[in-house]
Amino acid sequence: MVVAAFADFMQQVVSGLASGGVYASLALALVIIHRSTGVINFAQGEMATLCTYIAWTLTVNHGWDYWPAFVVTLLFSFGFGVVTHRVVIRPVERGNVLRIVIVTIGLLIAINGFVVWQWSGEPQALQSPFGSDTFDVGG
Repeated sequence: MVVAAFADFMQQVVSGLASGGVYASLALALVIIHRSTGVINFAQGEMATLCTYIAWTLTVNHGWDYWPAFVVTLLFSFGFGVVTHRVVIRPVERGNVLRIVIVTIGLLIAINGFVVWQWSGEPQALQSPFGSDTFDVGG
């Protein structure tokens, strides 16, 4: 009974660390963008969602292996970010902060609308590049 409880506890610790790592990565991305551009990009999550759906489309619909799809998606996300900054953000970044907030929220809505239109917005699963084997921690 104690061993099972400890194993459950350790599983929760590992799951919590994994979730915390994801949230820390997202927070770090927001800070890096804010420090480098001075803009809080409310559309950053939707931009990541768009890129994830592109990776999913390449792997599932077009049969690509994970790593080539990852590289292509990474290149797309870089290019999309540069174009978005030059075309959407740069024209308003020297203006009022409220204007920047409105533009990034508008970008969020536009990207979200495109994702829902293109992929119906339903959650999809990417295959793990690391396999599905599991291992026990602490028990």
